[in-house]
Amino acid sequence: MSREQLIELLAEKAEGGVKIQFSGKTNARKLARKVRPRVQRSFPDYSVGSHDQQARNLVIEGDNLQAMTTLYRERGQVDLIVADPPYNTGNGFRYNDRWDEDPNDPGLGEFVSEEDAAKHTKWMRFMLPRLQMMKSMLKPSGILAICIDHRELFHLGQMLDELFGETNRIAIINWQKSYAPKSHDGHISTATEYVLIYARQVERAKTGLLDRAAATDAKYSN
Repeated sequence: MSREQLIELLAEKAEGGVKIQFSGKTNARKLARKVRPRVQRSFPDYSVGSHDQQARNLVIEGDNLQAMTTLYRERGQVDLIVADPPYNTGNGFRYNDRWDEDPNDPGLGEFVSEEDAAKHTKWMRFMLPRLQMMKSMLKPSGILAICIDHRELFHLGQMLDELFGETNRIAIINWQKSYAPKSHDGHISTATEYVLIYARQVERAKTGLLDRAAATDAKYSN
């Protein structure tokens, strides 16, 4: 465990606030440290100009936890992370139980079905090390925006409240994903999803507030 990780762990123990428990959480907290980074190679055929003129862009193929481990030298230097994790719908999320011990196992595992009694726990074990890594990548003024729908909204919010602290939650954006009327066999048809916005340190975060123009003020009567 690095000095930075030890300080973060001690700070979490000392603070109050939201604390959640789920099966496998203790091990999930340690997984990110076991991930091997991807091997990097340069492809001169895709570059233009001299070595000094070439951009230093990276394309990383692999699991997003592997990608962030590969970029870990940039920790604490990222302004914004936009994440779109699996929504745990029952037809798009795979979970390999071997990841609980070896996150470098190349197997994808089986799809987690709607009938799986452990579907939420598996999703949370999958997400926790990735959320930890995202937080460590951000600058003190950095911001995380993460998309989700109703299936894991509450679980994700609880994990983010614990990791970032409730005071660093900037907003929960409710965005309309469909404008056409939708029929539904159940109770209520939903046409919206969510974007959870958290700051590493809210007092240092900066957002692009728009200037208040006369046309904006004219919309208000009070």
